Amino acid sequence: MPNRSPIGPDAELDAFDPAAARSAARWFAALARYHRLQVRGLERLPDGPCVLVANHNGGVYPGDGLFLLEYYRRFGFERPVFVLTHDLLFALGAVGRLVRRVGMVRAGGGPARAALARGHKVLVFPGGDLDTLRPFAQRRRVVLGGHEGFARLAAEAGVPVVPVVSAGAHETMIVVSQGRRLARLLRLRRLARIESFPTALCLPWGVVFGPGCGLPYLPLPAKITVEVGAPIPAGIDTARRLYERTEAEMQRLLDGLYGERRLPLLG
Repeated sequence: MPNRSPIGPDAELDAFDPAAARSAARWFAALARYHRLQVRGLERLPDGPCVLVANHNGGVYPGDGLFLLEYYRRFGFERPVFVLTHDLLFALGAVGRLVRRVGMVRAGGGPARAALARGHKVLVFPGGDLDTLRPFAQRRRVVLGGHEGFARLAAEAGVPVVPVVSAGAHETMIVVSQGRRLARLLRLRRLARIESFPTALCLPWGVVFGPGCGLPYLPLPAKITVEVGAPIPAGIDTARRLYERTEAEMQRLLDGLYGERRLPLLG
């Protein structure tokens, strides 16, 4: 799917509305309590622009973004984090306009570069569906899928990369199989830049199929712990080396978080 938008990058950023983000945060607060959210390491964030690189979990459920609630509590809504999001969300008309108001922008380079140039932070989930729809048995793995765009973006802008890892969000539903072969047969990558057609278990539907994973569904009450790592300078490595360092550091952090967990769901 071509990466197009009816509005320019600067207009996408200008659509952010602190009041709308504040209203959304009240809903996120309920989810945070449900998941006993714990966020560590926010003090490691640099003051200026950076690229936050996060692992992706739990299908299209927004559990990975819950740490932004703690970010805004600490830093306020006048310092937005712009979240890079799949084009499909912006093809839904009113939905696209709504999510722009809370800081979601297209995952192409234009809005991200504009945000960094203005001194903002951007949040990216490079693994996309390869990460968020990986089987439950692989929930302890970081899968960035070889997507180096975040590293090139950080290097071009001269800003650090900050790893952000979440443990537990992949326990809010159970992905039985990822269905990458079926996705290839359906040519989903060419049609929608999607490489998975999973089979999953979720409430209340039971068994569900497809990238949407049965939304809306009731997420299992897994404890979610998020850790923000130390910034990785972008100017000392090639994009490939920066990608590799980031992925390795994210895996190290995730291993540590899962090393603390005793049981799925309970944490």
